[in-house]
Amino acid sequence: MSKYEEHTALVRRKCIKDIETLDDCYKCWWPGGGAGYLNALDLRIIADYLDELNKDWDEEVNKL
Repeated sequence: MSKYEEHTALVRRKCIKDIETLDDCYKCWWPGGGAGYLNALDLRIIADYLDELNKDWDEEVNKL
């Protein structure tokens, strides 16, 4: 596993507890306190993760 893949897995493990499903059924990241800092790479990893988690629902919404 590359360093990038290791870092991606770490960020996903840390952020999963703060991912919630909203009323519109989309998952979003709702960060709790005390997580420390996040750099641009970490935020991109979280954004890509949310896109992955929301992919199926987004396809359903786009059929309407």
